[in-house]
Amino acid sequence: MRSEIINLIFEISREKDAFDILEKKLKRLSKISLLNSIIECGILPEMFNHDSSEEKLWSKYSDIILSHALNYIGINSKVLGARGNSADVIGETNKYTLVADAKTFRLSRSAKNQKDFKVEALDSWREKNNYALLVSPLIQYPTNKSQIYKQAIENNVTIISYTHLYFLIANYKGQELKEIWEIGNLLKTELGNSEQLYSAKYWDNIDRVICYTLSKSTKDLNKIKTLEITKTQELGLEGIKYWENKIKEFKKLTKEKAIELLIKAEKIESKIETIKKTINKKISYE
Repeated sequence: MRSEIINLIFEISREKDAFDILEKKLKRLSKISLLNSIIECGILPEMFNHDSSEEKLWSKYSDIILSHALNYIGINSKVLGARGNSADVIGETNKYTLVADAKTFRLSRSAKNQKDFKVEALDSWREKNNYALLVSPLIQYPTNKSQIYKQAIENNVTIISYTHLYFLIANYKGQELKEIWEIGNLLKTELGNSEQLYSAKYWDNIDRVICYTLSKSTKDLNKIKTLEITKTQELGLEGIKYWENKIKEFKKLTKEKAIELLIKAEKIESKIETIKKTINKKISYE
């Protein structure tokens, strides 16, 4: 389904109702289709330009996938659409409400910091809702020192991966999930001030609570983590192939065309126009 969604996004990304078209396309998503897509959706395709319409639409695609995932684990949810400074997904049960945010990353991007995960922002976007959930590829979370775990615990924002979400969907049979959304409060009284301790302890407890909730073992969960590694390797090869083909294309360019593309890539002409507009701006002192 990944190739189909990539092609659709290229086709509709310039349309005003692109999000609606995408949401309609995914309106009836079977459990099997969801499980086949949920780990992959966190890896942004390399062929989408940075900050492009396609990249933004893929982010919305991950929100739609997250909304479907919540529905399959007993939380009625919907994507809030184009809204700034708010969570992208909201869900509710007859006992609580929850806001959620899905993160996607390129495999070619190396350094990620706490601002990329927006834990504190998600906490503020919760507003009057009970819980907040952040989902990202497991492989992209910091493994050592990071403030995101401290922020998650202090603000009771649940951080999980698409792998954990896959595991929840595959094994959900009406279990009460509230303890998962309370993980920050649970750990708040147990941990010291070491961010490195937070990282290891946090994931150990996430695994433990999810497995306990589903009456499954960590061995069962580790099988899904292995699946993520395999999927990531496959998508890594997808990205490598894309960039290798780009190298071949560049090598065939004439010198003039290569210079033209370099100027465009650096946005030099746009920068010149911006400077001209700034220095030619008329200022009134009256």
